[in-house]
Amino acid sequence: MKGARLCLLLGATALVIGSVGGCLEFGVTQPQALFTASPAEHVIPFTASFDGTLSRKAGCDIVSYVWTFGDGGGATGALVDHAYTVDGVYKVTLTVIDERGASDSTSTHVDAQNPLPTATFSYSPKSNMEGTYIIGASEWVTFDASESADDSGITLYEWDFGNGDTAVGSIVEYRYRIAGIYNVVLTVTDDDGDSSSYVQQVTVFGNSPCGADDTDGGTCS
Repeated sequence: MKGARLCLLLGATALVIGSVGGCLEFGVTQPQALFTASPAEHVIPFTASFDGTLSRKAGCDIVSYVWTFGDGGGATGALVDHAYTVDGVYKVTLTVIDERGASDSTSTHVDAQNPLPTATFSYSPKSNMEGTYIIGASEWVTFDASESADDSGITLYEWDFGNGDTAVGSIVEYRYRIAGIYNVVLTVTDDDGDSSSYVQQVTVFGNSPCGADDTDGGTCS
């Protein structure tokens, strides 16, 4: 009986000594890497914050947090930030190492999104009639989308003149044959295949000199 009590006492003493030393040699043998990413998806450029403090110890303190961000960048530390400037989906990996050299890794993905292009256009000539811009029926009008913008380039300009007629190009000419109010829609597409649209009302006064309808796309004989 005394021998059993002595063994228990020695075992408890060893446990205390091991705990004070900060690293036990039995039980779970490696740490567990865990982290959060915020934001995990965003339009570039943006900075993501990574928190590895959720990683779990396995009897020994974690002494190293090593990050790779999927774009060639890296860092160390439990709390780190990283800037993404090029669109893409990046694999982010955290590796934690404890004081014995035991390690564990985990990964997630950050979606760095391409910004949409910005569509806009102007048109001329036009006249101001009591605060409203108007154009004349059968008058040739230039529609100019050259002020549209994108971070890497616009590859396609598509026009819808609100009456069934369409055109393609950054600068186009068109004339309406029938008076009315038309919603002109410009859609631009960038080199990543992303697109956006811009709508502007055009007010047409008067009638075509030859009285033709608007089905011929702006011609009159």
